[in-house]
Amino acid sequence: MTVENKFVQEWRKVHQNTLVGAELTGALFDYLDSLPWATSQLQWSEVPHLAIPFGDGDPQPTWAEKFTNTPIGRHSHILVAYAPGQEALIATRDEVLADLDLLYATSPGARYFCGADILDEAPILTVKDFGEFSDAGVRVSLAAVEES
Repeated sequence: MTVENKFVQEWRKVHQNTLVGAELTGALFDYLDSLPWATSQLQWSEVPHLAIPFGDGDPQPTWAEKFTNTPIGRHSHILVAYAPGQEALIATRDEVLADLDLLYATSPGARYFCGADILDEAPILTVKDFGEFSDAGVRVSLAAVEES
């Protein structure tokens, strides 16, 4: 799956977003490569994390609120990556989280996203504040969780 997927294209028409080049996506995947891996996804037993399951139905805004006190919750935007070397999109955190299942629809396996902020109209990624979307749900890295 890429940003050219029909579901992503329809979503992009109604949400403010920016396409970014493979160099930003590469920064996320370079960081992920430094972590312990199982066969096709991170080896979560060796990575401090929090699992935030979808629950019943479509995630929508109430599900997105569960990220408030996570590392990703500190960011105004999220980079939605599909694969190394491919374009990604950046959009506001709550809109991405509310529609994360749609943005990764038909994507096999684990997919990764990370926190981003916009400074002087340029995206600034925080790759250590990342999450994984998979059939098992979403896992959010807690590498730098702040107590609330």
